[in-house]
Amino acid sequence: MIKQVLEVSAVSFAMAVGTTVTTAPAALADTYCGQASSGASVYAGNSDTSCEFAMSTAEAYWNYGKGSNPFSVYSPVTGQAYTMTCTVAGSVCQGGNNAVVYLRR
Repeated sequence: MIKQVLEVSAVSFAMAVGTTVTTAPAALADTYCGQASSGASVYAGNSDTSCEFAMSTAEAYWNYGKGSNPFSVYSPVTGQAYTMTCTVAGSVCQGGNNAVVYLRR
């Protein structure tokens, strides 16, 4: 609501003073990849993360990680293994080549 009011106010002000308003491009939304065997919903957090890698990260986290210690994840897309680290709660994992994976229950 506040964002809408501010956006409308900014556009109204710009029109009143005769300037052009441009908005920033929308951020990429998380991509839902599926459900891990643990029951968690798995999301690729950015365009650098494939769903295949996100799912592999989720399975590796539940099998080997379950904490904030780094663990290795095999990517079926590149055929290489990457090091990932998750938050203690396991809700956000990062690593590899700028990969971001979200695990949500």
